[in-house]
Amino acid sequence: MVDKSLNQQTYDRLKKEIMTFVLSPGEPISAAKIAERYQVSRTPAREAIVKLESEGLIDIYPQSKSVVSKINIARANQEWFVRRSLELGMVDSFFDNVTQEDIDEMKSYAHQLAVIGGSHMSPEEAYEYLRHDNMFHMVTYRVAKEHLAAEIISNMMVHYNRIRLLMDLDDNNKNRTVSDHACLIECVEKNDREGYRAYLIRHLGHIISDIEIMGKVKPELFENNI
Repeated sequence: MVDKSLNQQTYDRLKKEIMTFVLSPGEPISAAKIAERYQVSRTPAREAIVKLESEGLIDIYPQSKSVVSKINIARANQEWFVRRSLELGMVDSFFDNVTQEDIDEMKSYAHQLAVIGGSHMSPEEAYEYLRHDNMFHMVTYRVAKEHLAAEIISNMMVHYNRIRLLMDLDDNNKNRTVSDHACLIECVEKNDREGYRAYLIRHLGHIISDIEIMGKVKPELFENNI
């Protein structure tokens, strides 16, 4: 039996390199290439490709080729709609159950965002920045006991998250994210759920203009559906 941890490691490495654009959208990819790149057999390489195809990060053309998917704007907008709907829908449950310990955890993730984003980020650092941003929001999912929603958000936001990562590489947008999170925490501490809801709508709404900006700055990374 193939070592499951090796399968997971191969998947994690491949996903990270796609998300950080080390492997460019449109670049051909194969089990042989991945096996050689990571010094593994073709079995974990194939499984990683199949799993990432199901998540929308790889396009497989049977009997032809597989390529790293370009960012699909229609898919990114749908992913954003799902996240916005779920996260706004749990505001009341979150406020009904949040504790000081939860707030302190949010502050910890916000602090890490400020530290990581304190200087110009490499793609690797931007990936960590995005991870801490996601963990900040995952506190609300856990507190609201919306575990299925958290699983959906963790696994299905790949096109949306690649746009977020591109924006995080811009120093101006890092400051925007850090400021938004500080405002969200302040609302939780004041038990101001309507203020929190308003800030959350604004925070999540940045992606609309972000898509337009990135589509113009990096058109080669996108499908022709902007």
